[in-house]
Amino acid sequence: MLNKSEKLILKGYLKPKKKEGILKIISAFSFLGICLGVATLIIVMSVMNGFRDELISKLLSFQPHITVENIKKNKEDYNKILNILDKNNIKYNSISLIQNGSGLILKGNLSQGVIFKGYDNEFGNLQKVLKQKKFGDINFSNDEIAIGINLANKLNLNKNDNIILLSSKTETSPIGTLPQSYKYKIVFLFETGLYEFDSNYVIGNLDQSNKFSKLDNKEIEIRLKNINKSKEVSRLLKNNFNDKQIYHWTDNNKTFYDALRVERNVMFIILTLIIIVATFNIISGLTILVKNKSKEIAILKTLGFSNFSISKIFLITGSSIGILGTGFGVFLGVLVSYYIENIRLFLSDVLNIEIFPAEIYFLSKMPTNLDIKTILLISIFSILISVIASLIPAIKASKVDPIINLKYE
Repeated sequence: MLNKSEKLILKGYLKPKKKEGILKIISAFSFLGICLGVATLIIVMSVMNGFRDELISKLLSFQPHITVENIKKNKEDYNKILNILDKNNIKYNSISLIQNGSGLILKGNLSQGVIFKGYDNEFGNLQKVLKQKKFGDINFSNDEIAIGINLANKLNLNKNDNIILLSSKTETSPIGTLPQSYKYKIVFLFETGLYEFDSNYVIGNLDQSNKFSKLDNKEIEIRLKNINKSKEVSRLLKNNFNDKQIYHWTDNNKTFYDALRVERNVMFIILTLIIIVATFNIISGLTILVKNKSKEIAILKTLGFSNFSISKIFLITGSSIGILGTGFGVFLGVLVSYYIENIRLFLSDVLNIEIFPAEIYFLSKMPTNLDIKTILLISIFSILISVIASLIPAIKASKVDPIINLKYE
């Protein structure tokens, strides 16, 4: 705590005199640098968090949280998984028996290789899987399928069109060995927002997918209520199935997930340099202040002020700039992050350009996610680095020699 005399001196140092205009400028730049650095860091981290959440959400709109491969005894394996989940009180959205196959879709002179994903209507709710209300209660008959919107656009296909699908399986004919072909009607165009899925997948029932898979190797896809329990549930199932391959969604997308994490961490490190550079202004300002006030410091020491008291005054002087700059930066960063979509629309209208175009990013608006832990981490880092920066000139102030500085007074 500061005593009355220390508070009085501190108040004078926080408000430089008119002849110390350079200190005002340095203090202002220090404040603005820290404020803008903290605000920028919060805004960028919020947008990156939003992007990550949206991308993962879209990714998992088609991919399961947990996949169990090598399903041979359909109902037996399915019921065993259900019992394990229920016994351990694990909540889930859907459990589906599926099979993947490959084929070639034909429409006139156009063709495209596709992955045929078949769902068993008895076990899975496809509407929950795709999270699209328009899907309705479609139960695919043996001649009905759904295809991705990008695939439809590429082949000029629409709902209710008929197509030919060639299977990787072959059949013998009078003219030789030919791929098996099947005629289907398109009953739905789905859109996940991810190019890979919307361009390469065809969905039908399990009986249809058998025609496009050479192996009788089915899978069970599990979607949990809480995605954060994916690893835990995956380990639980592995302990109960020795003959199955079981993995969770991060195993399938390890490169993608790691890239998101590394990109976020690198961006955080780069932007913290703004705050670090701003703290150099604190060092410069306090160093000049110590030099200008060396005689006053010498007088204070002769009056009985300890080195600790002198250091404390200059430490609080510098730290107060960092604390105020951090506080205003947090306020500005949170405010801009909260209204960033309104700001985007305003700038798009004023500048007459498309900022964050939906056709490129597959998102209708700029996503943000304000994470309290991230904001606290940024705030603590900013204040801590300001305190450390203030320590250097504060220690220097405590070492002012009153004999040397008052020698010719």
